[in-house]
Amino acid sequence: MDKFITKYLTISLASMPAFILTIPHGASISSICIFLFSFIVLIAHYPIDMALSKKEKILICSLLLLPIVIIFDVILRDLRFHYLDYYTRFILVILVFFALRTIKVSLAPLMIGILFGAVGAGVLALYQKYYLNLHDIHGYAMQINFGNISILLGMMSLAGLFMVNSVAYKKSFYIITILAFVMGIAGSLLSGTRGGWVAIPFFIGLFIIFFPFSRAYKIIGSVSLILALILVYFSNDYVQSRVNSVYKNTHIYYNSSTIDSLNSAGRRLVEWKAGWLMFTEHPIFGIGSGEYKQALQEKIAAGEVKKIDLVGHAHNEALQIMVITGIIGLFAYLSLYAGVTYFFYSSLVRSHITRVKYLSFLGVMIVGAFFIFGLTNYSFVHNMMILFFAVMVAVLAGMISRVERESIEA
Repeated sequence: MDKFITKYLTISLASMPAFILTIPHGASISSICIFLFSFIVLIAHYPIDMALSKKEKILICSLLLLPIVIIFDVILRDLRFHYLDYYTRFILVILVFFALRTIKVSLAPLMIGILFGAVGAGVLALYQKYYLNLHDIHGYAMQINFGNISILLGMMSLAGLFMVNSVAYKKSFYIITILAFVMGIAGSLLSGTRGGWVAIPFFIGLFIIFFPFSRAYKIIGSVSLILALILVYFSNDYVQSRVNSVYKNTHIYYNSSTIDSLNSAGRRLVEWKAGWLMFTEHPIFGIGSGEYKQALQEKIAAGEVKKIDLVGHAHNEALQIMVITGIIGLFAYLSLYAGVTYFFYSSLVRSHITRVKYLSFLGVMIVGAFFIFGLTNYSFVHNMMILFFAVMVAVLAGMISRVERESIEA
């Protein structure tokens, strides 16, 4: 029975990166499977060892703090309970962490899932672009989310080279890894989601600092990637227009007052200004979850910001948290990123176990990428985004803790 549960939990781990962009509702289906098998594992191995290390305690506290703030915000202000929905994911994934901390699972399915997800994202983007002739490439998700996760999966695929000395067919693994990397990048470029492209310097920096190759290889690889991106920019009119439009739209924002002249960059500037005004008026506790749209309408009516279509959030995660829950919420939000980063970074720099370094590298990559994605989007208001972040953090952290515990006991 134990082998059966372990086997299917291990397989289910591949489904999150593999299915999130390639099938409808892939993140939800994957999460249900992972939660279900994790729950069964915890029941089968009851009582669970609750002796936690310092970094494990910090990780769990960081996952709990923001949901607790949102819970109090909803209850004390008598708001609708559906505002709690997405943030409860951070609480539920703690079960996944403990399940993977308890049993030993194979790393191979997760690696295969990442490669499959990146290739699938690229293929789906190419299919929609050149076969269906769609202008907005989005797969089975919102366009921004598709592009952000696609580039992240591509980079996560490249990180698989950490494990190249642990696989049987090294040349084949190199080829598949590079292919998955290219396809993930292609999916992002075809989607035109510029917010994800801002994370590229972060990815390059991570690989230069932590990748277990010689400095020459890392520099050559980074320069090659930069040159390839420059080539794509000058050879692809769509990518070039998306990048250039940032400057054009910002210029329009400062020189026009009509809604028709404002594109995505200009609209975000309006939303950010409005959000900041809301925060300065309610700096401690914010205005409450779900109140941004009404507050934006009031700011427009008062002439404090330019007129735009009404939206439900500020398209900046930290600012949105500040608007709805004030300084208290911002502290909880930053604590989430700081606590999770501490867990992965400490394992990355201290461990000499290749498997731990690989999983930790993925963790730092995901946390840093999502923080950057949050600069221009409110990722945690989208089901697939918060599920991917929360589940992957719990999966990687649980697997790391298991390996580290085994090394201490050995």
